[in-house]
Amino acid sequence: MASDPSDRTQAATDAESAFMTLSHDLRLEILLALWDAPGFSLSFSELRKTVGERDSGSFTYHLSELRDHFVAKTDEGYELQYPGHRVLDAIQSGVFHEQVAVGPVELDTDCRACGEQLTFKYDTDYIARVRCSDCGNRAIEWPFDPGGIADRDDDAIVAAFDRRTRLIWSCALDGVCPFCAGRVDRELTSQVHEEGACVGVIEQLDRYDEYFARDHPAVVAVDCERCSFYSFIPVGVVLLTRPAVSGRLHEADIDVRATPLWDLGFVVDADAVTVRDTDPMCVDVSVLDAPESLAFTIDASIDVIGEATPET
Repeated sequence: MASDPSDRTQAATDAESAFMTLSHDLRLEILLALWDAPGFSLSFSELRKTVGERDSGSFTYHLSELRDHFVAKTDEGYELQYPGHRVLDAIQSGVFHEQVAVGPVELDTDCRACGEQLTFKYDTDYIARVRCSDCGNRAIEWPFDPGGIADRDDDAIVAAFDRRTRLIWSCALDGVCPFCAGRVDRELTSQVHEEGACVGVIEQLDRYDEYFARDHPAVVAVDCERCSFYSFIPVGVVLLTRPAVSGRLHEADIDVRATPLWDLGFVVDADAVTVRDTDPMCVDVSVLDAPESLAFTIDASIDVIGEATPET
């Protein structure tokens, strides 16, 4: 979130004004008509005919309210602008008006805790979950928009969830919010106990009691300074975002692109993470599926600083 209260107040005022501009259904129909049009552009008469508004005065007024921000006047007519696209993107995501459920879908991946089959399930709380129904192991849980369900079969939905989650995590780990493009604060934080005390802030946060990586010795806390995006990311995901490491993993016969997140041991296994130091934070991430010992050291700046010898 924004650090200055006055900034938040102004942002709320500006946002309220923008939402009020979109408060009439005819204005949304205009945006949708332009979105469906070739080149996202229509002449005045074509646009009016498409939305089916007979009252020329009413149509002209509502169109004028959208101009210079959501819609631009061109020599040929009217064209949908970037903010208009973003409004429609949000609608098409389905999070405002759709609630769907999928699964459980049996996956071609065994639980890394007990060896039973993992399942994928998507509920009306907008969270996709890869879990083991036998032992309760929560491999991966992350929000997923209903738009990712539309026009896909079960296998395609599962694949889309994997790809989109990677994209979000990669952006956040690089310090860019995947939702508002704001600056993301990143912190390598631990829940290892020293003399009965907790190192880091994780156990002070009630929300972390239900987080799927609750048993990991360390995670990356990400917090956008501009919007509400805030979460914890398994520290092993850092290895997926570093080309040199990806190449090393490829040499170890681990295809990080073709293998889903929930089948990458260094992402989902708590035993893969070892806290090397807490001041400053430094951890080793072991690649448990490699044919030979392979581990990488990640420092407090969320950088891979080299290979390490896995602890036994």
